[in-house]
Amino acid sequence: MNSKLKITNPNGEDRLSSLPDELIYQVLSFLGTRQAVQTSILSKRWKRMWTTLPVLSFDGYDQLFPYTHSGIIRFIDHVLENRDQDTHVSCFKFLAVYPFPPNFVRRLISYPIDHNVEELDIDLQFHRYKPFKLSTFSSDTLLKLKLKVPLDFDESLRTDSKWVLPALKTLHLIRPPHMSSYKLPGFCLIWLPSLTTLCLDGIELPESFSSIRVPNLTTLRMKRSKLPVKVWDLPGLLSLELDEVDLPANMSDFFSALVSVRDITIYFTGTCKHLWNISCPELVHLKICTNFAYVSWIHEIVVLSDKLRELSFVGIFMVSLYVHELENVSVKLWDTVDFKYATWEEKKVHYRHVVPMFSKLGSARTLTLDSAIIEALHSVNNLLGRVHSPFRNLKYVKLPQGYTQFSISTTLSKYLLGGNRRATIVTTLPQRKLNHQVVPNSSTSQKVCVDTVEKRVRVEHLVENSVVEAGKVRQIGCPVEGSGTGNDQASSSRVNGDFE
Repeated sequence: MNSKLKITNPNGEDRLSSLPDELIYQVLSFLGTRQAVQTSILSKRWKRMWTTLPVLSFDGYDQLFPYTHSGIIRFIDHVLENRDQDTHVSCFKFLAVYPFPPNFVRRLISYPIDHNVEELDIDLQFHRYKPFKLSTFSSDTLLKLKLKVPLDFDESLRTDSKWVLPALKTLHLIRPPHMSSYKLPGFCLIWLPSLTTLCLDGIELPESFSSIRVPNLTTLRMKRSKLPVKVWDLPGLLSLELDEVDLPANMSDFFSALVSVRDITIYFTGTCKHLWNISCPELVHLKICTNFAYVSWIHEIVVLSDKLRELSFVGIFMVSLYVHELENVSVKLWDTVDFKYATWEEKKVHYRHVVPMFSKLGSARTLTLDSAIIEALHSVNNLLGRVHSPFRNLKYVKLPQGYTQFSISTTLSKYLLGGNRRATIVTTLPQRKLNHQVVPNSSTSQKVCVDTVEKRVRVEHLVENSVVEAGKVRQIGCPVEGSGTGNDQASSSRVNGDFE
């Protein structure tokens, strides 16, 4: 075996090392920084490649080695000190489950900011850190900021320009689990003139949000919080997502004020009965989900958006649609433990509302059902035989895997198809021909398929095996004890995911 592993083509040429730097950076960006450093033994070409890597990811090392924090700190310091200091940091991620010294954490955050970082993701899950002042994250180059850290909203920032992020487009704030709910002060948004996406998890918007100008905001996502009572003034908003949010009584007024929104997704608990008039003139996609905990409430929804093309329900609703034509309709029942273990009598109480709901969906061209809805329709099979099918435009009925037209009753099949000879019951919809757009200077990068979790694992596996098979298992700038095949395999099994 050669002293260094070569991944070659039939002509004996080293295919990996012949790749351009930009492509190698793209491959390494899907690895953790520890694995990226280990590639330095592959060849002379790779020896210093990691020192100019623009993506630094230190996430979950303390989960792998919870008793060697000093080793992890030495490794991170080694990486930062030996990087090419003239290389900018495009993306920096740091996840800490266990405590690190506060001075080390602040030094770690300062490094990417001093190196013109564009994307910063800091997740401190340990609860003993003192709140960070917003000025800690001020940057002229930052485009995307995601924080799960305690924050200090100092009132002095109302007139202080230290919290200034002129280029920031995406702000994602997550309340740490040990902190009580708090409101994001309105003055924090004044210093974000380029903000297009705002995601708040466990953090409430201020009542003054209705009077704050966020002219470029196009996406708003909120989770585990409460909406202000006053109606927003967001004329440029295109996408709204509300997840487990306490909703005010004037939601109809909220919807009518969203004059540009195209996508609305709402997940809510059925703690009260809702009557909504959704009159967004530009609305195209609407998804509303409720749970099974309070199914005695049947929510009434009136949709007055003639441009609506895709409608998705999870739960049972009384619907009135003033829509000319729906391209796709998806109907599911509650995917919760409550519903799964409910008695048949409890389910039948709610199944009787399914037929009135379906009677309002007649303009759909494609109807997608889950197994629970099919069960509900079968339970009212005798009623289906006495009513006319509402589906006048239906082209496809999509059933879940395992179902066919012959596995549902004749009455249900006739009700869904409505005597329409053009309609078909399928389990997989026909593939549509897509219009592919050519992206300039992207032909090379499109050949490297590393954009999924599965492919990322294969890349990590390739690097780890290369290190092992080369007979060069050793510590590579990593002082963590036991660094080698065992720890490397543990690292390669870690897969990370990304309210964006």
